[in-house]
Amino acid sequence: MMQTTANFETRGSQTRRAAMLLRQGISAHGIFWCIIIAFYVCYMILHYLRPDLVTTNVLKGALIVFLGCAPVVGLCIVVMRVYHVIVHVRPKHPTIGIPKGVAEFFVNPKRWANGLPMMVVMVFFAYMFADIQGKIVLINPVLWDVDFAALDKALHFGKHPWEWLQPIFGFQLATSLINLNYVMWFFVMWTFFVHFGFQEERSELRTQFFLSFILTWLVGGIIMATFLATGGPCYFSRFGFSPDPYVDLMAYLRQVDTIYPVWAIRLQDIVWKGHLNGVPLSEISAMPSMHNATTLLFIVAGFRIGRFWGWLMCVHALFIFIGSFMLAWHYAVDSYVAWPVAYVIWLAMAPVARWWHSTAAQKDFDESLALT
Repeated sequence: MMQTTANFETRGSQTRRAAMLLRQGISAHGIFWCIIIAFYVCYMILHYLRPDLVTTNVLKGALIVFLGCAPVVGLCIVVMRVYHVIVHVRPKHPTIGIPKGVAEFFVNPKRWANGLPMMVVMVFFAYMFADIQGKIVLINPVLWDVDFAALDKALHFGKHPWEWLQPIFGFQLATSLINLNYVMWFFVMWTFFVHFGFQEERSELRTQFFLSFILTWLVGGIIMATFLATGGPCYFSRFGFSPDPYVDLMAYLRQVDTIYPVWAIRLQDIVWKGHLNGVPLSEISAMPSMHNATTLLFIVAGFRIGRFWGWLMCVHALFIFIGSFMLAWHYAVDSYVAWPVAYVIWLAMAPVARWWHSTAAQKDFDESLALT
């Protein structure tokens, strides 16, 4: 009886300690909460000034995104832990060591005190961002597609970039693999989120990464994207521009899709139908390319983790760049603009991260983590 009581007291003490860590973790992410609140205020002001734009329930939308992303986060955690145990721990009995290593991650209160607030921040941000970006062509219907297509051709010696690379990558299997790499961007993004978000100990690099990621999307994906509103090559003729220099590319991609899956084509059709029918989150915005902007962040953060991961992200980024115009999502100039935007923000966030980690709230939380 006394042992049972002691067990309950121990569990109660562990629960209280975890709850305390989580409360402090929420406070320690104050800089991100400020960004989200400011973003939400701007979101509401935009819809007040533009009553023609459909207003959505942010809390409900964020909850749906959270529930939809939870399995992806769980999968990333499991894959990363299995890799860590196999490569670094190297247990004598993998059938015991691997499940134990995965379980230790999920029951570690330090990781949840860091990770859960960060994931909530990113979910709210992702929903509001996607909702606004889906309305960009309504906010600014004057599109730059003709100008950027002409600039692409002028910069690449009289041909569009896809025309130069079509003899190299213009066969079915290569196109399908490029498409697969493009889809993998989503999982690479969540892998970085999990790696940095659920770290036991917070770091300036972690804060710099998330600040850079959020501000790159705000500056590039909303502010610049609104003033440089662009549909992208896949929607060139659908927006009524003619002659369409991407007719042959689109025909080729549709032909490949009958043999190997080219999800880009299917998603482009879904987004266009959503745009015509006013479906929320139907995002049509090409300039600057946020896929390419974020892969640059993955490269610089990857090299800070380790040389292998940095070079792996270089390969991933190269084929994201190629895929961005070979799959007709972007003009090449969308990437040329995106890269310096992302890198300047990355450099600018370094001193901000150092300052934030020098605050009293951060030091108190770090001390609590050290004592746990």
